[in-house]
Amino acid sequence: MDWSLLIGLISLVAASVTAYFYLHSLVVQTRKEFRDNQPNLRITNLSAMNSVNVLTLYPEIENIGKGVAHDCVMTMDGWKGQFAAKKVYPPGPRFQRFQASIILGPDAPIRATARQEPNLRLRYRDRWGEEYECWYPIIQVRGETAPPYNVQIDLDHPGMAEPTPSFWEMRKFLRNTPLHD
Repeated sequence: MDWSLLIGLISLVAASVTAYFYLHSLVVQTRKEFRDNQPNLRITNLSAMNSVNVLTLYPEIENIGKGVAHDCVMTMDGWKGQFAAKKVYPPGPRFQRFQASIILGPDAPIRATARQEPNLRLRYRDRWGEEYECWYPIIQVRGETAPPYNVQIDLDHPGMAEPTPSFWEMRKFLRNTPLHD
């Protein structure tokens, strides 16, 4: 048996295992660093006020992630308005909760007619321009008096659409963009 062949094979296996563990730790570290710098907007509280036939909802929006959310817009199916904020900061020195007001009169589409799976939506971007969307299902409750429907928003079961960049895109984002605003 040729000893040089055996030594070469063992050296190749040892180098391959070392390279695998190095690359694996690099991938894990890059993904963790990327996830640690993502925003996470949520509606953390919801108040409602009913006056005659007008229902006013006050959702409280905050960023529970670690990155800044940019170009935030809140919309609701069956409501013609929207709430917008340029930047929503995570907990820290610039942290701020935003409270929107959604005024639903008796003629608001979501209160006047049944809608197919209506949602309250939050859309925003991270520092790299990647788009996120979070939605909360709205339940239309049939009432005995006018308007025919009242709304209830389920804050316990939000849906979420997040970007899924590749490892190389994450690495490019992290290397080419300063992490602090």
